[in-house]
Amino acid sequence: MEVQQLATEVPERFVPESMSEELLAAEHLVRYEWAGGLAQGRRVLDAGCGTGYGAEMLAAAGAASVIGVDVAAAVVEAARARAGGRLAFERADVARLPYDDGSFDLVTCFEVIEHVPDPGAVLGELRRVLAPDGVLAVSSPNADRYPPGNPHHVREFTTSEFRALLAEAFPAVRLLAQHQWISSAVFEERDLEPGALSVRTVKTDGRRLGSEAYTVALAGSGPLPEPPATAALNGTAEVRRWLEHFDRQQRVLADQAEFLTDLDERDAERLELRRLLVSAEAELAEARAELEATRVELAEAQEQHRQFATTLARVLDSVSWRYTRPLRGAKALTRRRP
Repeated sequence: MEVQQLATEVPERFVPESMSEELLAAEHLVRYEWAGGLAQGRRVLDAGCGTGYGAEMLAAAGAASVIGVDVAAAVVEAARARAGGRLAFERADVARLPYDDGSFDLVTCFEVIEHVPDPGAVLGELRRVLAPDGVLAVSSPNADRYPPGNPHHVREFTTSEFRALLAEAFPAVRLLAQHQWISSAVFEERDLEPGALSVRTVKTDGRRLGSEAYTVALAGSGPLPEPPATAALNGTAEVRRWLEHFDRQQRVLADQAEFLTDLDERDAERLELRRLLVSAEAELAEARAELEATRVELAEAQEQHRQFATTLARVLDSVSWRYTRPLRGAKALTRRRP
């Protein structure tokens, strides 16, 4: 398998060839640059070697020998193809290493311990293959700072949990912090090409242990060395990506704000329509009440009219009314005379 294919086909493996401009590159490469300060003349095991770039860096730093192991066969195959026979790579489980006790003076195990189901067993195995004065250089994401949700991580550790885990396997433990720093540097033209530099470094912002993105540690059975602090500078592609992401988020937020404003306006219109509807319903109820009162009055008037008509009909049909009709006629004539 081509090394470049590993970025998509084998999860959780860093491939420098396809990720060189990302912050991820600086994060991975700086650990091996730092560990290279411990490799001079030592027998080195890179446990969880991935594509082998780190093993190459340790060999270039002067290691007497370097063996890289990884559990994925495709990764080991790619690492062998990459190294071209200059280094040894073997498929092996870091919890069951095929090496004798005390076989190595330095073991590097970067971003591996969070992937295994039994990290205590792995650390015990790494201690077994270390020489009595050997050193383990190990790192893991800090659960307090690392973005949650990586499906390939079995367990992530806080700084204090990582210290306690290492202390169960090793008498001597020292923690270090790996932070992502945004930097601005001034170089001579000759120093612009990739490579190691001796530079004066000034930090404009402070940090404390426990706030790091990755916790790095040295562990062993005796006094621990003190390799110098190491930094890796990469390009600004990551910052540009952050800015582009920020711009996209700002546009999304602006669209959401416009949408919410539109919803507020629609809610105001809806509330006004509801107020008008309630008012209209009240007026309609009042009109219905008035109509009902009018209907009652009309019914009463109709009843009175009916009673009057009945009474009049009785009068007109009475005997007295018929007998007095001539008298009423004479009286009417008398009223018409001048």
